[in-house]
Amino acid sequence: MNLNLRRIDLNLLLVFDALMQEQNLSRAATRLHMSQPAVSNALARLRSQLGEPLFKRTARGMSPTAHAQVLYAPVRQALNLLQLGLGAQEVFDPEAEHCFRLSMNDYAQAMLLPALLEQLRHEAPRVVLEVQDDEAQSLVTRLATGELDLAIDYLYFDNPDLCYQPLMEENLVVIGRAGHPAFAGGLTRERYLGSQHVLILPRAGRGSPLEIVLGSAKIKRRAGLQVPHYLAIPPIVARSDLLGTVPRRLAEHFAAIYALEIAPLPVATPSVQVSLIWHRQQELAPGLRWLREQLAQLGATLADGDA
Repeated sequence: MNLNLRRIDLNLLLVFDALMQEQNLSRAATRLHMSQPAVSNALARLRSQLGEPLFKRTARGMSPTAHAQVLYAPVRQALNLLQLGLGAQEVFDPEAEHCFRLSMNDYAQAMLLPALLEQLRHEAPRVVLEVQDDEAQSLVTRLATGELDLAIDYLYFDNPDLCYQPLMEENLVVIGRAGHPAFAGGLTRERYLGSQHVLILPRAGRGSPLEIVLGSAKIKRRAGLQVPHYLAIPPIVARSDLLGTVPRRLAEHFAAIYALEIAPLPVATPSVQVSLIWHRQQELAPGLRWLREQLAQLGATLADGDA
């Protein structure tokens, strides 16, 4: 459908954006500092101008139609670009209220979030973090639409619109229960491959960092259990004969709690690169640049602690 932009009140797109994010009339009104009747009226005007229904009322709130879903990505990108262009000369104020939306897996949440929150408590006490799941299939779309400001991940997406900044490197180690026979006298490649393992379920058709590097070496482990999160592995191996292969910092953190054995991975593999990932349309956004600097400092501090 071809639209004449002169017929569209662009202010109504802000209402559409808020409703798509909240999918609730009351929460959208709060976000926009408008009354519910005003938001409802704005939605009716936009529906009239577009000639298509955009939402259906349900028991849970406002459910977007298929047309709204198609419309949302370009609208969100356009609003992001407008905000970036109009605010290009702004300087981020750490003393102001601000919410950053991040994606990270459970390992990054456990290892990075406590130190990051402590850093923000001193540098920007009114900044709030909203941590979303690391669901890989939607990660690129969420970054493009602005639903997500930044991802911390080991995955690489072949997409020219994404920017990457190395944050930290992690070595992989093997953990098992205290007294596990595979560790007696040192964990060998044969014992490692002969044991059963806890594996991480694949994301976006790709496995964990270990599955990726072992797959390139054509090495296949025997799966005794598959789980979606790293944090489940230490307590599981502590009470079974399964082995787990996890980032070294995670193993060291839980070793004393669960009386775990730790051994180097008996297979030559490169370290895993964890990066900051953002969309190029956010490259110059002052707040996001500031947050990337904070995370870079945190990554450098972790690296210095390993030295």
